[in-house]
Amino acid sequence: MTSISSDVVRLFWAVLVGMALFAASVCAAEPRIVDGVEVREAIIKRLAAAGEAAAPSLLPQKQFYLCDAPLIVEPTFGGWRSVNVICPSPAKWQIAVRSQVKGAQIFNPVPNVAADLRAVFLTRPLRRGDRIQPGDVEMRPIETLSTGSIYASIDQVMGRLMDQSLTPQIALMPRHLAREWSVEEDDILALRIVRGGIEILSTGVALETGQFGDRIRVENARSGKVLLGKVTGEKKVEIIAKGRE
Repeated sequence: MTSISSDVVRLFWAVLVGMALFAASVCAAEPRIVDGVEVREAIIKRLAAAGEAAAPSLLPQKQFYLCDAPLIVEPTFGGWRSVNVICPSPAKWQIAVRSQVKGAQIFNPVPNVAADLRAVFLTRPLRRGDRIQPGDVEMRPIETLSTGSIYASIDQVMGRLMDQSLTPQIALMPRHLAREWSVEEDDILALRIVRGGIEILSTGVALETGQFGDRIRVENARSGKVLLGKVTGEKKVEIIAKGRE
């Protein structure tokens, strides 16, 4: 009986020691000096998740501070043009880095639909000059921290020519496609005006040429007033504000 009890005690302590060693190995991450390569990769990965292509300029051999946790990348000044790269442990520190993203800004979707915000992404890499065919694109969720010029429908890009090579990790945007006018000067347009939560549909005349996402001046056919609108589709414009008559 005494021998069995001793064996049980030894087994109990062995289990405890093993559990303690395992916990210590899990909790203790290997500390390292963060360098330019790691910072650059963290920025590119974070912005890709937000639908942006980043090209931060950092010297690979540049060394920063000690860190034993994954780096955190956050936008600054309301957009992705520059970011804060943060290490939370062992002593919290952060650095500001220009992410080299043109026109980055926070996209504010319609309230209560943020969870349903989706954009057009490629399903495979395409090269400049390739024409988008069925199966080349798909709809995917996108973070609210992204540019406002994203495509919300596959119909908006089908058959368009690529103006630059692109991977499936980046949301498709007007700058990626060859210029194709959605509105020509003097076109008869379908106007959408939203005021105080009320939607008004009207007709107008284009005073300028524009493609998807462009802001152009239009003339309201009913009132004759000159308005500023955003091109939202083929001969479709959503009014933003009154322009100069």
